[in-house]
Amino acid sequence: MNAAQVFLEALRSLNANRLRSALTMLGVVIGIASVLMMLSVGDGVRNFIDKELSVLGSNQLIVQPGTPVDGGGVRRRSGEVPNLTVDDARALAKLPSLKGAAPALQGFFQLQYGDSNSNQTVLGVTPAMITLRNWRVESGVALDERDVQAANRVVVIGSKLAQTHYAGRDPLGQVLRMDGQPFTIIGVMGGSGRTLDGTELGELVLVPISAMPLRLARPGLVHYISLQVKDASGMEDAKLDVAELLRDRHRITGDKLDDFAITDLASIAKTGAAIGTGLSLGLGVIGAISLLVGGIGIMNIMLVSVSERVREIGIRMAIGAKPRDVLWQFLGEAVLLCVLGGLIGLGLAALGVAGVNATGKFEMVLAFKHILVAVGFASAVGIFFGYYPARRASKLLPIECLRQD
Repeated sequence: MNAAQVFLEALRSLNANRLRSALTMLGVVIGIASVLMMLSVGDGVRNFIDKELSVLGSNQLIVQPGTPVDGGGVRRRSGEVPNLTVDDARALAKLPSLKGAAPALQGFFQLQYGDSNSNQTVLGVTPAMITLRNWRVESGVALDERDVQAANRVVVIGSKLAQTHYAGRDPLGQVLRMDGQPFTIIGVMGGSGRTLDGTELGELVLVPISAMPLRLARPGLVHYISLQVKDASGMEDAKLDVAELLRDRHRITGDKLDDFAITDLASIAKTGAAIGTGLSLGLGVIGAISLLVGGIGIMNIMLVSVSERVREIGIRMAIGAKPRDVLWQFLGEAVLLCVLGGLIGLGLAALGVAGVNATGKFEMVLAFKHILVAVGFASAVGIFFGYYPARRASKLLPIECLRQD
């Protein structure tokens, strides 16, 4: 028997018992759909993390006040006062290993847009922050050094805020009040993504760092400093340069603990990728278990099929079929069951992914490699669980088969 004959015989046999074939395939369908959905979730998580981190800019370091602790966190010591300053940022910007340094203040205010208002996170920044983070102003102008030097009360808002509070009107030139103080809107941000604190770019509010309406322990303090390294391969050297400069400026000597912490966003990206991979593997194992159960079901049904078709096997052998022909016949039926189940599972997974993506809340990714996994895994299950029943059928003796009713 050639491959075409094996396929036709398998198809004819499955068609003769359509209900049993459908129920047998059900386990494989569920298993393949589960595996594909889980792999798509894992890839979706990795893509989401990569997309969010790309908004922060490449080769980024963040310097925060406080004592670093194991695991990348920051601990504030009792009575410790934040001591990163604008002058620290200026000094860091001169390091040859860095492209630039941008200090930032962060506050939460109620903003009044004429008759409407909202509570928003506000960032006090310098123009360098917009450059380092690859932020884009789609209308109007961005903040410049003159605004910082003169502490001008100007503001750049996100596109979502502009649409919400100035629908049908041009927000440029409008005045909003922040902490009771008037600020003139000079620009509207474009793009999508989130900042370090989770704020959407569409809801971002930027003011000159010198005009930020915050009451600080002393002038010039900042909440964090964003840095961009010139070359990703020199990230560790840049971190050493930053640490050495800040220890010198803050007069930290000997074995005294640093009063600042340096966070590498590239390490966060690696952690995120590891989480996505682990999620894919973990969820994939769960789906594979259901596929394993489906494979066991196929083996049981094939054993039942062999028992029911003993006389048919005997007749085939009596008229010239060889044991390997019987082996290929039953193995072909098992593989065909699994491949058909895999294709149906692939279709269900594609519908599931499309349904999730249609909500717009999360984007799953069904890649071509996932399709190859589905077909390959289904075929492997068919061969593995179908071989024993097929081999058992091929070992039957024709005379014994023909004696049975």
